[in-house]
Amino acid sequence: MTGNFLQTITVIPALALVLAVFPLDGLAQNFDKLNRFMQKVSASDSAMKLIQQGRNQIDQAQWDEAAQSFNRFIAEYPRHKDVDVALYWLAYTLKNQRRYQETNQKLEQLIREYPRSSWIKDARALQAEIAPQIGRDPGADLNAGDEEIKLIALQSLFQSSPERATAMVAEILKPGSKYSRKMKENAIALLGQHRGEQVTPILIELARNETDPRMRKTAIFWLGQSRDESTLDVLKDIAVKSADKDIGSQAAFAISQHRSPRATALLAELARTAASPSVRHQAIFGLSQRHDETAVDELLKLFDTEQDPENRKQIFFSLSQTRNPKAQQKILDLARSASDISIRKQAIFALSQQHNEQTTDLLIQMYDSEKDEKVKDQILSAFSHQHSNKKIMQKLMDIARKDSSLERRKQAIFWLGQIKDPEATRFLEEILK
Repeated sequence: MTGNFLQTITVIPALALVLAVFPLDGLAQNFDKLNRFMQKVSASDSAMKLIQQGRNQIDQAQWDEAAQSFNRFIAEYPRHKDVDVALYWLAYTLKNQRRYQETNQKLEQLIREYPRSSWIKDARALQAEIAPQIGRDPGADLNAGDEEIKLIALQSLFQSSPERATAMVAEILKPGSKYSRKMKENAIALLGQHRGEQVTPILIELARNETDPRMRKTAIFWLGQSRDESTLDVLKDIAVKSADKDIGSQAAFAISQHRSPRATALLAELARTAASPSVRHQAIFGLSQRHDETAVDELLKLFDTEQDPENRKQIFFSLSQTRNPKAQQKILDLARSASDISIRKQAIFALSQQHNEQTTDLLIQMYDSEKDEKVKDQILSAFSHQHSNKKIMQKLMDIARKDSSLERRKQAIFWLGQIKDPEATRFLEEILK
């Protein structure tokens, strides 16, 4: 691993919802804490140059070199007021070398010798993280410490004993438990990431009956990440029956995360029949993201039967985003002859984004035969997206010379002025003579 390792922390799209609940890697927070600490250090403190060196080596994932820098600091300046800082980051570098027993020894030294250090909480959190690797029961940290440490302990417990961790989550989520909502939301997220026979029933119960909307949405999200198709009917039921539009939309989104034909069929059903506009919109969007023949066929059917103008626009947009031949043919047909002018204009704009000879020829033909002035204006606007094309450039010259609309002639001249082509430049010069 090379380069700035903090820049490698990425957001997995499927987890976007959970990031509001589930904090980013604690390392990012701790590294920021170290940076703020270094900003307060006197430039004349030569000892701290070793801490700075170690910090830079961590940034480059040079774990062995960083460990040497922190070890030197501790050995050469044993009475320095910031030995606790060096101990914590030495432990961290050892952990990244999988030297877990040595990691724990340094953390124990920090906790024992510097009980008032601002790094104590971070040290306990790191201990909870490595508990399975040193043969220590992660469950012990669930009964002590603050919730951040409990959460890390729970994560470690899922690694060493998923069954015990699942049972612990059930206790955390019981009504009236001592845990905060944040802890409960994080527990649901951890539960969702570790699939098992016991997990799905807990998530279904939360998705159906949890009274806290945020916790309920978190459970619904993780049902969507499950590979268990039995959850689809539960999600559909929630999408259809929920009085909360956000909950309903979340359920429709969760269905869209399943890749099975059954999920496609349910999305199509929701897009056609859901009473909630937000659920219908989410289902349409879900279909548009699938890019398979069945989903495209469903979108085409929906477009032809949908009465709501806003829904039709959304379905059209979904069709325009796919390169499926059936969808492209539909756009061509709509551009030529849709009875709804607004849909025709949308189709013409969609064609203008396709830079190929077929669409170029079609747009020119449509301009020459079109009777509706507003549609003609839209086609001219479409030319502006392809004005570097030689055929379009010639058509713009033709419009500038003799179009019946003075306004369109002006527009054509303007777009010719944007073309870096000698022929266009000569044409404009001739106009000026």
